[in-house]
Amino acid sequence: MEINLFNLIGLAYLANMVTSEFEPIQPAKEKLIEFLILHLPFNYFIVKLLTCSKCLAFWLGLFIYVDIFHAALAGFFGYLVKHLIDRIKFWYE
Repeated sequence: MEINLFNLIGLAYLANMVTSEFEPIQPAKEKLIEFLILHLPFNYFIVKLLTCSKCLAFWLGLFIYVDIFHAALAGFFGYLVKHLIDRIKFWYE
């Protein structure tokens, strides 16, 4: 995958969709988290990965780009995307 700003922001938004915004997968994700908590001894990392948009964006960026700097930038964009969505939700409440 080519490294550009558009792809990094898209990766960050994808991570945000998986962690909180895309409603159809949330029940399955919650069941997976419950299963992991009960059956894995070192489940903190995986649970954090499935619930934190900046963490998931960072690890996806590291996996896809194999570059720590681009992964950190993807994590930062994950934080920005989550923050912007929270601010927009607050504005409309």
